[in-house]
Amino acid sequence: MADRPRGFAFSTGRRVRRPYSWFPMIIERPWFPPFPAPVPVDPGLGVDPPINVPQPPKPDRPLELMNFIFHTDENGPAHHTDEYLENVVVRRGQPFSVGVVFDREITLEKDKLLIEFQFGNNPLSNKGTLLRLPVGDALKEGEWSAAVEKAEGQTVKVRIMSPANAIVGRYHVVVETELADERSRSRKVDNRNVVVLFNPWCKEDLTYLDDDTGTKLEEYVLNEYGSQYYGSHHRIGRRGWNFGQFEPGIPDVVLLMLEKSGLNPSARRSAVSVSRAMSKMVNAQDDNGVLEGNWSGDYSWGTPPTGWNGSVEILRQWGTERRSVRYGQCWVFSGVLTTVLRCLGIPARSITNFQSAHDTDVSMTIDKYSDSFGLPLESEDSVWNFHVWNEAWMARPDLPEGYGGWQAVDSTPQETSEGIYQCGPCPVIAVKNGQVYLPYDTKFVFAEVNADKVYWKENNFGYFDYLRLEKRSVGFKISTKPVGSGWREDVTENYKHPEGSDQERVAVRAAVEHGSTPWTYDEIITHEDVEFSISADEEVYIGEDIHVTLTIKNTSSESRHVTAHLTANATYYTGVLGKQLGELEEDVTIAAGGEDSVKMTFTPREYLDKLVEQSLVKVFVLAHVDTTKQAWAGETDFRLLSPDLVIEAPSEMTMGKPAWVTVEFTNPLDVKLTQAVFRIEGPGLQRPKTIPYGIIMPGEKATFVEGMTPMRAGKKTIVASFTSDQLHQVTGEKEVLVKRA
Repeated sequence: MADRPRGFAFSTGRRVRRPYSWFPMIIERPWFPPFPAPVPVDPGLGVDPPINVPQPPKPDRPLELMNFIFHTDENGPAHHTDEYLENVVVRRGQPFSVGVVFDREITLEKDKLLIEFQFGNNPLSNKGTLLRLPVGDALKEGEWSAAVEKAEGQTVKVRIMSPANAIVGRYHVVVETELADERSRSRKVDNRNVVVLFNPWCKEDLTYLDDDTGTKLEEYVLNEYGSQYYGSHHRIGRRGWNFGQFEPGIPDVVLLMLEKSGLNPSARRSAVSVSRAMSKMVNAQDDNGVLEGNWSGDYSWGTPPTGWNGSVEILRQWGTERRSVRYGQCWVFSGVLTTVLRCLGIPARSITNFQSAHDTDVSMTIDKYSDSFGLPLESEDSVWNFHVWNEAWMARPDLPEGYGGWQAVDSTPQETSEGIYQCGPCPVIAVKNGQVYLPYDTKFVFAEVNADKVYWKENNFGYFDYLRLEKRSVGFKISTKPVGSGWREDVTENYKHPEGSDQERVAVRAAVEHGSTPWTYDEIITHEDVEFSISADEEVYIGEDIHVTLTIKNTSSESRHVTAHLTANATYYTGVLGKQLGELEEDVTIAAGGEDSVKMTFTPREYLDKLVEQSLVKVFVLAHVDTTKQAWAGETDFRLLSPDLVIEAPSEMTMGKPAWVTVEFTNPLDVKLTQAVFRIEGPGLQRPKTIPYGIIMPGEKATFVEGMTPMRAGKKTIVASFTSDQLHQVTGEKEVLVKRA
């Protein structure tokens, strides 16, 4: 019987009470624990008592977190973050409220609460990345702290304060509870994160923008739609741009950029450091950034830069694929950087500078060379027809007082700064006054807006002779979108004193003295009594004749014989020359005190197949006065205008209800357009969409209809673009009002 199974017994003829009877195998009691005592039920319920109902938790054990509630309806409007749909988002330097739900009723006298914020993968209290906040009775102004706002039943509403210099980014949240005078403790990590942003509404935040009416902050932080300016200072073009900083998925992509930027947590407190890091993350030259630049004219492996309508599609693609998006040029880089900075809470805007210099040797002059026949030669320095960068608003605690405010930040990869393709933040006021020794990259920005051109001509010995100094040739009509509405705001006076004024000349000389050729202004004085100016017709559309005029005025008391050589080229907006449209050489004799002109004309058949994107033309002139040996060199550029897209849509739409949008385009050329593609999008209306169209014949009207279902209320803008092999930079926009259902 030693091997008899435990708990069993054999029958011996009389009944033996055991858990089981082996013979005749009558089961007297099941082998599992007994049922718990029934829970008393109110007889009035008319139902049987429930079985196995859990007992209420004993009050002598710590609270356990059941839910974490972010009061979006309260925090969103107070922090200007109600447009962020996917994250718990607050701005630093002001309190916010959270609700904490536990598994039993809370007793404040006995239950201790602590909320912990963890930043990064290795949070440490001595680095400011591990913040343990005991929930007390009152907040501490200007410090991380937490206090009970209201306690009722199983829910506690907690008020949390962050300092105005808090680290910007994503925090993990931990709720910890403890019974007073006991070691028993409960700890739980909430699955969601709290995102902390810069706060330009907070006076203690270094991004604070004083704005009594709120219109500037509405424009520079909250506006999802804006304008980009392009072309030449003679013919400025404008196109809409969808920044879309609140569109689904965009905040997460921007946070990913911040996390991959290489900034340590402490540096993420500073708008100076963050804006500089974002200027490098937007381009692909370093760190597998967002956009790959391409100025070749061949975009067969990606999207033409003129095809983008906004930043949303670009950022989503980079966030999904984690590789650089093809392709961008300066206005695309600027549009994406505006999105990124506004999303993080830094006031930002796009800026366009016309006749923008690119100084490669830090001389802060732009040297232009021609051969002995007067034909232009390649030069490392260049002048772009336009260039688009950004301004970000912030204080500059790293500089002496007076250099806060708008700072130039540029994400287009032109020249390296500290070995990386990044630029800024550069104080705009320092640029204006020629204080190019202040960081960051002030010398480069100064040259863009106020460098002088120096012209040289090759002599018979292979050297270059000085021709002339041109003082008013760089930095025209610096433009940005006005606050609220309006076509264009000119901010040139922010960057430079009036051209030719004493202050402007002092700033130029002061800047050049800190450059690589400080002796530049040991100027050569020459006698010049013939004046030259060059111009082109205004409002010339692609498909019309081009007329260029060189005007010559003789201010002397004797006649002058002048030889003029004009060359016209298609040109990329960076100043790089394309195919030659034609050239003209003409001799002119001008009477004393008289005036004459030299004209050249180009028909569409002469230039259509030679134009590149932006449809820009540059004319270079070299003139020589035989009598006095005076030489003059100059240049001008202009943009041929493109037709607009016509967008028809209801002036009012309703959230959740589809509406129809019609886009029309008529081919204005006498050639067919191939590889035609339309793109359309709108923040809060529809995600970016591409519609291939194929071939459009001369004079043909192309039309497509697109359905849109608004997702968010308010004023929204539909933006569309058109590209083809023959015609670029065709855009259109339509503003609509979306009402709640």
